[in-house]
Amino acid sequence: MKKAISDLTNYPELLQDLKSLLTKAQYQAYKAVDNLRVQTYWQVGERIVREELQHKDKADYGQKLITSLATDLGFSKANLHNMILFYRTYPIVQAVPRQLSWTHLVSLLYLHNKTERIFYEQEIVRNGWSSRQLEQKIKNQLYQTTAKKGSLIITQKLPLTIIEPEQVFKDAYNFNFLDLQQDYTEKDLKDALLLKLERFIQELGPDFFVGRREVPLLIAGNYDKVDLELFHAGLLCYILVEIKTEPFQHQHVSQMYSYLNWYKQHKLRPRQRPPVGLIICKTKDEETVHYALGDLKKEIFIAEYSARLPSKDKIKRILHQ
Repeated sequence: MKKAISDLTNYPELLQDLKSLLTKAQYQAYKAVDNLRVQTYWQVGERIVREELQHKDKADYGQKLITSLATDLGFSKANLHNMILFYRTYPIVQAVPRQLSWTHLVSLLYLHNKTERIFYEQEIVRNGWSSRQLEQKIKNQLYQTTAKKGSLIITQKLPLTIIEPEQVFKDAYNFNFLDLQQDYTEKDLKDALLLKLERFIQELGPDFFVGRREVPLLIAGNYDKVDLELFHAGLLCYILVEIKTEPFQHQHVSQMYSYLNWYKQHKLRPRQRPPVGLIICKTKDEETVHYALGDLKKEIFIAEYSARLPSKDKIKRILHQ
């Protein structure tokens, strides 16, 4: 069998193409089924509410109705309550973005703040979050954090077409997916991030594209190097990333500012926005950041990172391998 396959020209490419087609078809079928489920559950909710309203003069009629329907339809009472809440929350089903699955909606239904719910709807559409990612964002209070930073933009049209840098960058990044040992150096951290580049980009957020590592810049006859060059599709600009294993210091800003000015003169193209700098440090003091940035708060963003080290037992196992 292996010999027969080896005789087939371009078989690996063909196999990969067919796998891609099948995967895409399965995904489209799943989305079609889920969209139908959303539409059907809305209709179920609407019909139950209409029935309840016709008998609102009867005490406990609604609860008895739900109990009987759950038994005869094979749904849980909780699921039927979700369908009713879905109808009441979204009285116009056509207004529900098609990108929202039923599991997305179940999480959104229990957000009583309408502005918060719209915010997460827009983020799901723009970022392609799974329902699990949505749950995590809600748990981490992304809406409250964004609103507190003053960078909250809510529009009635999806997806968002206006994106500002403060909507993209976080205050802190989670590098716990790295397997760093004690006393790691700045080079160790950068190497580990690039070895797990996909996870690193996922942590930064959506719409980031990788450019180059250690980009050389000739300034005053000397070569400096930017740790990482990225491009953001939503911002339409270069993102220059500097990673520091030390606490934030004033000189980090002056270094990044010179890099940004170099990019503005040598790499800025028509219709591109000016480059933005991201400095990721081990820790940061908010007051130090405030005075170091001054008027550069729209151009340079400072974040800290957390990196969980292996346990002592794991370090011992590594040393004895």
